[in-house]
Amino acid sequence: MTNDMTRTYDLVVFGASGFTGRLVAEHIARSADKPRWAIAGRNREKLEALGFGVPVLVADAHDRPALDAIARATKVVCTTAGPYAKYGSDLLAACADAGTHYCDLTGEVQWLRRMIDAHHERARETGARIVNSCGYDSIPSDLGTWALQQEFTARYGHPASSVLALYGETSGGLSGGTVASGLQTATEAGEDRAVRKILANPYALDPDPTAARPAVRDESSIGWEPRLKMFTAPFVMAPFNTRIVRRGHALAGFPWGPDFRYREVMSTPGSARGLAMAVGFTGGLGAIAFALKRPKLRAVLAKRAPQPGEGPSAKTRERGHWKVRFVAEDGIHQLIYVAADRADPGYGSTAKMLGESTLCLALDPLTSEGGCITPSVAMGAPLLARLQRAGLTFGPAS
Repeated sequence: MTNDMTRTYDLVVFGASGFTGRLVAEHIARSADKPRWAIAGRNREKLEALGFGVPVLVADAHDRPALDAIARATKVVCTTAGPYAKYGSDLLAACADAGTHYCDLTGEVQWLRRMIDAHHERARETGARIVNSCGYDSIPSDLGTWALQQEFTARYGHPASSVLALYGETSGGLSGGTVASGLQTATEAGEDRAVRKILANPYALDPDPTAARPAVRDESSIGWEPRLKMFTAPFVMAPFNTRIVRRGHALAGFPWGPDFRYREVMSTPGSARGLAMAVGFTGGLGAIAFALKRPKLRAVLAKRAPQPGEGPSAKTRERGHWKVRFVAEDGIHQLIYVAADRADPGYGSTAKMLGESTLCLALDPLTSEGGCITPSVAMGAPLLARLQRAGLTFGPAS
């Protein structure tokens, strides 16, 4: 049902007047692909003021008839309008019903679980590829692990049985939208025991979250990685990224084996300074987690943090960078793999990742089925090639 040539647009960027949405729209505007596209949101004046010279579509995030009209008019909807638990449900549903491909930047486990339960089967019926988490959360983890396994299999004839991702050298800024999503998740968890149960399940996003799987846990303390000679600390997005990687593996039919294990940490140098950094990261993350569980402290954080629509300056984004090291093993062989970019992770690099995901869904000849699927399952090699052309690094460590 999807992607027939009667649709007016190849893609629509929803939320284009927001901080991240504008960056994604700018990336698409510079693309050599030259798609037929439009921008959308609730405020026509703000959208027209962006000056992209493309059609402007107006719809509130809760106006289902208007969202249905947008979904029927395009092959792909890309949305940056979060928190998605507040503003994303109707648009995702509209795309699933219309057979329209969809991508976003969500890092909200509890919302994504609800969307999977409500719309995965419908999207399979209509052929809509509903692809969540197409930015720094969680393309480095999901597509990086997939690409690593392709390399490992090519070298050794079979996939690795375990992968550890170490998020290392990083520089960038924080936007109000990211903060709002974190606060939304913390608020829901504080009010609903069922949400807390979902967040605590390492297989919360699997097709069957209750199926018997290898015991794993999110890292909560300082550690040492002997193969890289680096200290490790808990990584703030591991409780989301790991669930995406595990869902992708399950959706693909467990090609890396039913006992495959994936973990994620932050890495620091193997020096006294690195140890101090690990201690600081661990303590800071614990303090934030403590505050988020308490409504009064959560309100203080909300006031002091960047507000929706705010984000790092162009100078900060230009100076940004990130690097992830993957260590893969099968009990005999070991492979170190790297994903990286010379751009701010949450905005400069995320704009590339979401923009290229949108273009890939709209223009590339993909063979994946519909449903609520991960970037690696939906796009795999075509997306990897696009991101490498856009300047991202994916490959064995030199």
